[in-house]
This record gives sequence, structure tokens and C-alpha cells, in this order.
Amino acid sequence: MRGRKLISGLLLCLAMPALSHAQNFTASTTLTLSICGNEQVDEGEDCDVVGETGVYSETIAGRQCTPQCLFGPYCGDGILQTAFDEECDDGNNEDGDFCSASCVIEPAGSGGGGSSGGNSGGGGGGDRDLGDTLISVVGRAYPSRTINFLLDTESVGSVRSNSSGEFEFSTEASPGTATFGIWATDNQGSRSITLNNTFDVTQGAITNLNGIVLPPTIRVGNQNINPGEQITLSGQAVPNSTVEVVFDDEAIVESVSADGDGLWSLSFSTSRLSVAEHLVRARAITGTPPLTTESSFSASLQLFVGVDGQATTPSDLNRDGSINLIDFSILIFWWQTNGGDSDPPADINGNGSVSLEDFSILLFNWTG
Repeated sequence: MRGRKLISGLLLCLAMPALSHAQNFTASTTLTLSICGNEQVDEGEDCDVVGETGVYSETIAGRQCTPQCLFGPYCGDGILQTAFDEECDDGNNEDGDFCSASCVIEPAGSGGGGSSGGNSGGGGGGDRDLGDTLISVVGRAYPSRTINFLLDTESVGSVRSNSSGEFEFSTEASPGTATFGIWATDNQGSRSITLNNTFDVTQGAITNLNGIVLPPTIRVGNQNINPGEQITLSGQAVPNSTVEVVFDDEAIVESVSADGDGLWSLSFSTSRLSVAEHLVRARAITGTPPLTTESSFSASLQLFVGVDGQATTPSDLNRDGSINLIDFSILIFWWQTNGGDSDPPADINGNGSVSLEDFSILLFNWTG
């Protein structure tokens, strides 16, 4: 923990040679130690409030202190907190400057941004330069890899992450709603999902996306597996993160650690899975509890345990090689039916009934 405790009284007396007038000089040395939790805000601390957890605040006045004696996120900190529905953040809680006191965009003509409310004699205030309109991204991905960026589905550049997976990127943008995408390939050439964030860009301001964590990649040597066979799932993630591997709808969750290069692998026995098609995803968790950050899920990997996942998949209900409206119609016909001693014909995941899980699997494999 950090903080400061003054230790004084360490005196070093220096005896100086006698001069025409004898004088004594005393030199004083001050040492400081850090102690977070002494309820004193010392140098290097934003705050020191015992019991506060740093939860999000809607105002500067209500901001909370984290256990590390730093302020948690709040409206007015100058950082766009999209996770807390902020549309903008210009560093204050004031209206009339394009960004309201509650971090909501004030549209042009609404009185925001210094509008004169109909008085046109303001000396050309509407023509003032508002500054650059930018999107700035700071995050972590796979180490020493090319990180690619998309703005409204168009490529706007790329950067190289460092050996810790950290990267920074900024680009010009037009005011309004924007969708910003991030993707990369790992050291084996496997591509990540495109991690998309949609938000509003404020004119003349920098929209900051901080704390981005790119989801892991995931792969397996053979997707067609005999029941009970041992498989190895692997991929790359943020270095030294915890990787959670999730089977189907979190029916089974396994955790492994990524090494310093972000590489991870999991040995898994399929004896724990039913004879059916299964979906596997992974996500990365960084930080130390309670201050951890979870990535989104990776792309879904299909495992065909004891079924043919090449020529025909369980989602192809009429076995014509395509998964389309005909298969959807068959699924709807058997919707919410139970097979009793045998599975219904549209029971894609083999759990004895036709439900939303089967519908989700069919959509995932949709070919049209």
C-alpha cells in the first residue's frame, strides 16, 4: 500500500573549521515512506479513504477512491467511460460546452457549446476552431504482433504491440456515431475476432478507449473427436493472463494461465461431453482481484464429439448439405418438444428437447 509518513529528526551535525567568527552548521535529511490507508492524502496519492472501492461516479464531487489510493472512473475525468454509458467526457460537470454535466452529448443548436440562444451578435463564436477530433486507443493484445484498426468497417491503420502486448493508436474521426474495430493474428497465424466498440465521437475532442483487452485466439488439432478422446485446445492471449475456456453455455469452465508470451494450452477429456456438436470459447482475465478486467469471448470453436462434422453437421436437419430456411422450418415444427426415450429429430445438441440452444447452434452454422 502507498501513502506517506514523515520521518523527521535525522540530523547530521557538521563541524566546520573555525573561521574568524566560529559558526556551527546543521544539515537536515528528510525520508518518506508510502502507506496507503492512513487516511492522509500524501504525495503520489489521489485520495486515501478507507472502505471505498473506486466504483464509477456520475460527478467529480462523488468520485470514489480505489484500494490503491487512486480515483476510480467518474464523469469529469476526461476519459470516455463507454462501459458506464458516457457519450462524452470533457473533464468537467458543466452544461453548454457540447458535453453536458452528466457526460451526454449536447447536439448543435440545443444551446450546448456556448450557443447564443438566438442572439447572432456574438462576434462569430460559431466559427471558432474546436481542435482535432480524434479517437485514441490504449490496450493489450498478443505480444510483438500487428494490431489492426477499423473505423466503420474501413481500415485506418495498424501498430505493433510491444513485448508485453501493450499498444497505443490514434486516428482522426468525424463527429457522430462510430464503430471502431480491433483485430490481430497470433504467432501461429490464427486470427482473433474483430473486437467492435460503438460510441459517439464529440467534435473537437479526443475520444479515449482505454483498458482494451483483445480476446484470445483458440484452436484444436482435430474438430472431429471420438467420445472420451483427449484433446488439446490452445491459442494466444494477453501475456500472464488467466484464460477461461467455456464449453457450450458455460456448462463446463476450465481455467489455465498464459505464459509471458501469451501462449496457453488446455488438455481436456471429451468423456465429460455428450455425443453431439459443442461450442467452445475463451476469454482472458487480467489484473489482481478485486481490480480485474475481462476480455470479450473469442470466436466459437466447434467440436464434433461422436458425430460427423464434415460432410453433414447436426444443424443440417434435412441432410442436403446446406443449413437454411428448410432446416429452420423443421426446427420450428419440433419446437419445445421432448423426445422421451429418444431425441426429437430437431434436437441438435442432443439434450432431449428442442429449445433456444438448438436454435442458437443452427444460426451459428447458417449457410443460407
